[in-house]
Amino acid sequence: MGMKYGFDKFELDAAQLSLSADGVPLTQDTRPAQLIVLLLAAYPEPCAQRFLLEQLWPTTTVAHWSLARLVSDTRKLFKAAGYDGPLIQTLHGRGYRLAPEFAARLGQTEVVPSAATAPQQKTPRRPWPLIAGLALVGALALVLAWRVLQPTADNPDRLKIGEAPGVIGRVLWVDDHPENNTREKAFLEQQRIAVYTTTSTEDALHLLAMYRYDVVISDMGRGNEPLAGFKLVKAMRANGNRTPFFLYTILPSEAQQDLLGGYGGQGVAVASHELYTLVFPLFGLEPPPADPAAAPAQP
Repeated sequence: MGMKYGFDKFELDAAQLSLSADGVPLTQDTRPAQLIVLLLAAYPEPCAQRFLLEQLWPTTTVAHWSLARLVSDTRKLFKAAGYDGPLIQTLHGRGYRLAPEFAARLGQTEVVPSAATAPQQKTPRRPWPLIAGLALVGALALVLAWRVLQPTADNPDRLKIGEAPGVIGRVLWVDDHPENNTREKAFLEQQRIAVYTTTSTEDALHLLAMYRYDVVISDMGRGNEPLAGFKLVKAMRANGNRTPFFLYTILPSEAQQDLLGGYGGQGVAVASHELYTLVFPLFGLEPPPADPAAAPAQP
């Protein structure tokens, strides 16, 4: 047997893996419905990224951002159909989970029997007991989250899920050779700045669509793209993302700095001290004194 779930005009058919609004399918792709079914089965626990990739693409090897895109597309489907509330939560380092508000509204509407056991008429089941139970779970989850994140006198820097305690901001660092920036990354983290790394423009844009960062640092050339840094900032601004953007590269020229400004970037650094001078004020920090032995940016 399968189940049908729904609220307002929306319906999820767990047997047919379909989503509809007012009886009209939201998409012909079954994966958005399958994603919600998997998250619903695990709720209130999250589903790990690897588990979802294995279930949604069982015979195909796909990049991790395929899942991020599916989550984003599923959110857009509901938003386009008139639902603009929380849908799927992204839990850093843990995976994805149905938002408690959405889970509380998603009630079972009927059982879908198999053809061999189907009665002459289907009897709708009232969703209220399930809705009430999920609402209670959702309320408890929200209270727990508030308790975890709320600062207190004895602990002003409560742990943020998936991040070290006391983090004052986030940097997304895009470089196809992240090992070249190990020293700089460690120094930023010593200042309680969380640094997240990725190696491609495509992955960076997916991350920027899902999470909030305070700064983006990028190299200039990656692989066969000598102007990858320009391509990234240009795409960010075209998407309406105004996050401060800095290039950390070798041999900067005046023309390069002018081009970066034209694309909407904020500056170019060739050595670590120059980078800190650009980045630190955004977090309310004083840049450290210049280090004569500071290494320049690596190609």
